[in-house]
Amino acid sequence: MSKKSEVQVGSFEATFRDLLLPFGLRVDAVKLAAQDVKVGQHPFKLNLAKSANVLATVSQGNLSEFLNKEKPGGLNDFEVKLEAGKLYVSATAKVVFDIRANAICSLDIRDGKEVWIVLETVDMLGVGAKGLVEKQLEKINPILDTEDFPFEMMIEKITISEGELILIGTANLSE
Repeated sequence: MSKKSEVQVGSFEATFRDLLLPFGLRVDAVKLAAQDVKVGQHPFKLNLAKSANVLATVSQGNLSEFLNKEKPGGLNDFEVKLEAGKLYVSATAKVVFDIRANAICSLDIRDGKEVWIVLETVDMLGVGAKGLVEKQLEKINPILDTEDFPFEMMIEKITISEGELILIGTANLSE
């Protein structure tokens, strides 16, 4: 009886949970789905007829945790709220005393590989401080880079819904 080197599979699905990216952001889940897959047995490998669909989610809690760990620009006590297509971020800056800043941000996909936070408005003690906050964002952008994922991925769409950020794209899992 001879062993086959590849097995044909009609469809394939896999989920990575709690994926900690090298720069410190935790991705709640990454789901892969593909059709017409050839699976190599020795060694294990996947060969896809076309790219796999990818759906990755990041919760507002994981974004808050990441920002509180990184403390960009010396800001701390970050709170992130994801809803209605926007990021609502609050943080505390220490000048002579603590000042609370509130910002509304959106996300931008760059080259299908990076996700950048784009500042729309900011309020700090009733005064706009957009330039100051944009300089701090430069220190953490891009917030996500697909080069840090365990497979080659292109981001096609970002959705922000109640409490989570959803990335939709494709992955090339073939050699």
